[in-house]
Amino acid sequence: MTTASVLQGKSPCVSVIVTTYKRAKLLAQTLDSILTQTYTDFELIVVDNLSEDGTYEFVNGIPDPRVRYFRNANHGVIAVNRNYGIRQARGKYVAFCDDDDLWRADKLEQQVKLLEQHVEVALCYTQAESFQGDNILAARMNRRQVRANHFFQLLRGNFFPNSSVLIRRRVFRELGMLTEDASLREDYEMWLRIAKRHRLMGIEASLIRYRVHPSNVAGNRAAETLRAIRTVRSIVNKLDVPLYLIWPNIGFQFLKYFYYRVLAR
Repeated sequence: MTTASVLQGKSPCVSVIVTTYKRAKLLAQTLDSILTQTYTDFELIVVDNLSEDGTYEFVNGIPDPRVRYFRNANHGVIAVNRNYGIRQARGKYVAFCDDDDLWRADKLEQQVKLLEQHVEVALCYTQAESFQGDNILAARMNRRQVRANHFFQLLRGNFFPNSSVLIRRRVFRELGMLTEDASLREDYEMWLRIAKRHRLMGIEASLIRYRVHPSNVAGNRAAETLRAIRTVRSIVNKLDVPLYLIWPNIGFQFLKYFYYRVLAR
């Protein structure tokens, strides 16, 4: 266990950013899973999109000096508040967690250890367990193992969730912030930019729990797949990617899109 730097008036090692909107009950579970980490040298930045469901009262009532609460209108674009959180961050590393996901207690400990040992790695991700209510849907959502070039694997599709990453904060100064183009998947677009320039590493253990909501799952997946297609197309010129590398992914993603559209009917 590491003593939190914020208790000593110093900058923390990790800045954890949680954006939220009208999910006070689920947010309570999420924040509990973060604040009970075995690794304690972090600040927890909660950026609230002007919720009126008791989120303000709940977060400000948490008796932990590591918690920092901000209210900011994102106008329907989540990346706006993630970027807001990054600008407030003081840590060497940045982690994101969605306001309905959960972390295993040793997530940060394992990831900080990896990045401290591998200074050439810019981003570390983990596997995820998916669940709905009390039911585990998949003990490991993604079975893809990447040993070499993450960029080419990511061109085939995003395979690690936003809540699993730990990133060196200097990467945002070097490559820029998350895109705020709502037609794109801002996390996926950022991972592609990072992977084009830097090395990534994954931890095979499922260190996060990804919550699946029962309402319109197929419809949501169809919309996300369409955003993924736009994201890959958008990086062709930006990152100087040959077209032949992305067309197999585009074709596969379109098949997924139509499949989810049929399921959603």
